[in-house]
Amino acid sequence: MNEKMFDQGGIRLALELGIRLKIEIEGVDIPLESAFCGFVDNYIIISPPAPFHQIQHKLFSGAELVVRYFYHGTIYAFQTKLFSQIEQPVRLLFIYYPKLVQKSELRSEKRSFCYIPAVIAVGENENQGTIVDIARSGCQCIIRGKHNKRIMNFKIGDQVKLNCKFPGVKQPLEIIGVVKNLRTSRYEANVGLQFHENTTDVTQKIIAWYISTIEKFIPAQEVKLDLL
Repeated sequence: MNEKMFDQGGIRLALELGIRLKIEIEGVDIPLESAFCGFVDNYIIISPPAPFHQIQHKLFSGAELVVRYFYHGTIYAFQTKLFSQIEQPVRLLFIYYPKLVQKSELRSEKRSFCYIPAVIAVGENENQGTIVDIARSGCQCIIRGKHNKRIMNFKIGDQVKLNCKFPGVKQPLEIIGVVKNLRTSRYEANVGLQFHENTTDVTQKIIAWYISTIEKFIPAQEVKLDLL
């Protein structure tokens, strides 16, 4: 394996050539996938996120990206910006080395990566967000304020309502969760939810079906999200 530990200013990233990266771009609601291609100076080199033709207009210098990947039992996540891109001899993107990296370690429960847009509500307040991984007992959500608007307030123990639509399921689901862990900034929240004990049997069956379906294509990893 072409494994290497990169370090810039004390921020360490473990990467190997070809590792799969999940990319998020503001205003893009489809899952995007890229690959690590190299490292030079203060820049990480990645392949164009696919499907490229649908999002290439979003890839301008300074565009903000969120990058996530799983490596040797740890989930890495960081925010960055696009510095530049080249088209010859092949198309490649250069993104800034992150100033901050979030890491989540192993735990016993298997969790499956996903990308499910959701409306997250606490009381009468709500924000758009995304379920980024899921297990039978809970999930992790990323919530961002749009247009630099602050996100709603959360605290540990809050009861949260998720309205989301699982792929392959006609009707949207309403899922109740309890905030078990939380990391926030002015415009983003990383929320770990435990599904409420009174979650209906129908909802539990749909979640279990969805997990088993995606595990056929992407094996679930035994990961610890320190949010749960």
